[in-house]
Amino acid sequence: MSVNDSFSVLTRHFYSAIHFYAKSKLDNKTSTIGCLFFADFPYVDINCKPQTADIFAVDINLDTKRFVKGKLDDITLTASETLILLWFNTIAAQHVKLHALANWGLNSDTTVKEVNPFLHRNSVVTTLYNYFGYSTFHGFMEKWEKMGLLSVGWDPDAWVACVNHGIQENIWQHTNIEELVKYSEFVDFVVKVRAIFFSEFAKFKNYFPGVHGEAMFVGTVLHSLDHSLMDWNLEDPLWLDVDCPKFGKMAEIGRIVKVGFVKDVPFLYFHKRFKGSGHPFYDSVYEKAAKINKKFADNMDTCIIK
Repeated sequence: MSVNDSFSVLTRHFYSAIHFYAKSKLDNKTSTIGCLFFADFPYVDINCKPQTADIFAVDINLDTKRFVKGKLDDITLTASETLILLWFNTIAAQHVKLHALANWGLNSDTTVKEVNPFLHRNSVVTTLYNYFGYSTFHGFMEKWEKMGLLSVGWDPDAWVACVNHGIQENIWQHTNIEELVKYSEFVDFVVKVRAIFFSEFAKFKNYFPGVHGEAMFVGTVLHSLDHSLMDWNLEDPLWLDVDCPKFGKMAEIGRIVKVGFVKDVPFLYFHKRFKGSGHPFYDSVYEKAAKINKKFADNMDTCIIK
């Protein structure tokens, strides 16, 4: 598979859609281009130092989902380099926003057990897993370096700097995202299911005291599907070129995240899907979502557990 083909697979559900800015036409006027802009873009250079670019821009052919061009400030990028930057941004600066916002969609107070024990358990699990992700992940890097999974000198502080940068940058304003509905199964699903989620949440709000609906949507539906898309879209971690002279350090940690932190955690002793939850809110949302796209609906989690 060529690099451009692998990029096509990665973007087939229009990865990083929240950064869609505008559409344009190719010179032949027959193909539509989707323009992604990432302002104030954090990354790790080949010396493992955290850097911030003013702009990372990517053009994707919306019809073929193939790479057209990419630039990091004044640097023209290849498809392979762009792939590394998109993946690293997802795992280090974008996905962490979902974890952070999810904290407002929880209620772990012991009194909640009486009203909604399922919510209480989901809240405890999410809180614990958010702690694992933010406070302990970087602590494994020294061991990974000793095992040869990371090259010598991979600085955990560089990772933390990019994570914190992503959280503090907040969420890119994305009112024009509906323009992508016709080009992306995923965007189409999320736009429709978000409306369903809030409609059902209003009906069952007494089950969710102190919970912010938007935050809960992000911490359940969006978070779990972000993991699913990472798993499905980057089929092979070797697509990330660790020998890249500019961005190889990011490819190294990107491979580790892909193989160790993306898929479902096995052997759980509790239920964590909307499907089959036995709770009227989650079951109602699932039933309606499955009519739109069953594959996506089947992978919606009720808590953060990966």
